[in-house]
Amino acid sequence: MTESTNTETVTCIADGPDCTGDVDYRDALSGTGVAHPRCDKHWQDRLDLEDDLRRRYPAHAPTDFDPTYAGEQWDEDY
Repeated sequence: MTESTNTETVTCIADGPDCTGDVDYRDALSGTGVAHPRCDKHWQDRLDLEDDLRRRYPAHAPTDFDPTYAGEQWDEDY
């Protein structure tokens, strides 16, 4: 989907037949600081992916994590 703002035409980064809604520059969730144009549908898809990644790879070790098992560490702090 393409939307015109002022004189600039913005196209969704995942442009295709399934684009829906307004196209806006959305801040990167990865921390790079780079904004990408995404339609409402693809932005929601990206938010859903981020939620899934946060559930699968939490920031803190689960309660049953044992650092002595296989000699692994949860974070880089030793």
